[in-house]
Amino acid sequence: MLKMIGAFMILLSTTAFGFRKARAYAERPRQIRQMRGALSLMRTEISFGSRRLDRICEQIGHREKEPVRSLYARCAHYLREMDGVSTFECWKRAVEETWPATELKQPEKEVITDFGKTLGISDREDQLAHLARTQTNLEVEEGRAREEQERYEKMCKSLGILGGALIVILIY
Repeated sequence: MLKMIGAFMILLSTTAFGFRKARAYAERPRQIRQMRGALSLMRTEISFGSRRLDRICEQIGHREKEPVRSLYARCAHYLREMDGVSTFECWKRAVEETWPATELKQPEKEVITDFGKTLGISDREDQLAHLARTQTNLEVEEGRAREEQERYEKMCKSLGILGGALIVILIY
């Protein structure tokens, strides 16, 4: 009976690991799409609104879901609280703090961080151009993420189950 419980626990844990890894592959394109949507909101606010950047980030933080919500909320907080610090430093700090909670990878982080370098330091037209470029770059990364998802999602699920079954067979 103890062997059966052990075998079940091994199979359950490897299956859970495989499904968790597969979920990460499925979650990445969704989070990139969500980030692009938030940038679209920012683009609209910059082109038609006249609010300060901290208020724009705060509004986006209220409208979006996690993990994008945290990024914009943290940025808005830093823009209000860290007097004398550049907008890029506030953005970068928010990105660094919220990034571990995402399934996004280094290419997306570079695109988002590079966007922060131009945030709030130029005129409206230049800001809109940088937003458009960032959205295009994220669109490319989303395509790559979808390709990875198609390639690896099913494989991770199958390997989790089959790996557990193999371990159980080898133990007995």
